[in-house]
Amino acid sequence: MKTRFLILLFALTMMTTASADTPMKVRGVVYDVGLQFNKGFYSVDTFDVERVRYDMGIISNILHANAVRIEGESIGRLTAAARVAREYGLRVFFNPWLMGGDAINTPSYMARAAKAAEQLRQEGMDIVFVAGCEYSVFCNGIFDGSSVMERVGSMVGLMQSGDSVGMEAAMARLNATLADICKGVRARFKGLVTYASGTWEKVDWSLFDVVGVDYYRDAQTEEAYREGLRAYGKYGKPVYVMEVGCCAYEGAAARGGGGFAILQGTTPDGQSIYEGGITPKRSETEQADYIRQQTRIINSAGVDGMFVYVFSFPCSPYREDGLDSDMTAYGLVKHFPKGSARSRMIPAWAPKEAFYAVAESYMRLKE
Repeated sequence: MKTRFLILLFALTMMTTASADTPMKVRGVVYDVGLQFNKGFYSVDTFDVERVRYDMGIISNILHANAVRIEGESIGRLTAAARVAREYGLRVFFNPWLMGGDAINTPSYMARAAKAAEQLRQEGMDIVFVAGCEYSVFCNGIFDGSSVMERVGSMVGLMQSGDSVGMEAAMARLNATLADICKGVRARFKGLVTYASGTWEKVDWSLFDVVGVDYYRDAQTEEAYREGLRAYGKYGKPVYVMEVGCCAYEGAAARGGGGFAILQGTTPDGQSIYEGGITPKRSETEQADYIRQQTRIINSAGVDGMFVYVFSFPCSPYREDGLDSDMTAYGLVKHFPKGSARSRMIPAWAPKEAFYAVAESYMRLKE
């Protein structure tokens, strides 16, 4: 009850303090319905439509978003969440995601998802199909390695060694796979198609209607970041920042999309292992300031929209004592350990400072 009251109070306050600005067309939030970052372990273990309905209402009415990028492996979950999002007038970016897939099983999986998305489109939903995300590291066959970290290591090795031939060969494999995926998707889905690329990926954007890039800022200057983003406009298509965000600890802003990697594992007795053996200091303010700044910069770059990553990440709960997984995740809200009284409530989360930063920033960008 207290959480709901605070959210309502904040919304009423923002109605009197918002200022006009040149708005982006799309003000979005990424919403996870369950991914296997680790085999057999889903980021959202239990899917509850009523919880999704509460969250979508918050995303639309309190965060002032007009779009949601729904990502997950289960096509059924994606479809159900998309229908709920439509209830709140949100434009849906439908993002099926088979982590660990390959050039054989991913295209067939995407084709099945495209069929489901087309049904939603025919029902009148404003829907864009997202045909994958950073495929080169989250799936097999582009870079060497059987895990995400191994593939990232292979990619970094090629880049640091200056092996342009190796990188070009990897990008050729990536675009061949994306072309195969798009062939199956377009045969079944008649709406707009995009892809959430990594900045290291040289994507053949002729395959897609919309250019999408997960564009995190790390230690770059504002101008370097802005110019890098503007470069995607050369394709003459709408450009969306498909992910941007920050973890909630001091120093996380300078690490951008790699902020999570400071947590390197846990000991057998559950103690955290941090980079350099130093436990970072939780800072919700750093995360919130980053989001305010990046929203301003991205809007000034003249792109068509952005998605803040991520609304919630229940597999990384907040704890006052012990391992605080939330501070090395990107959630705008913090969840509580499974089995706790708070975890059984609706909402099963509490807003962080970043939650209010998104609401403030998006309110100012509303037309």
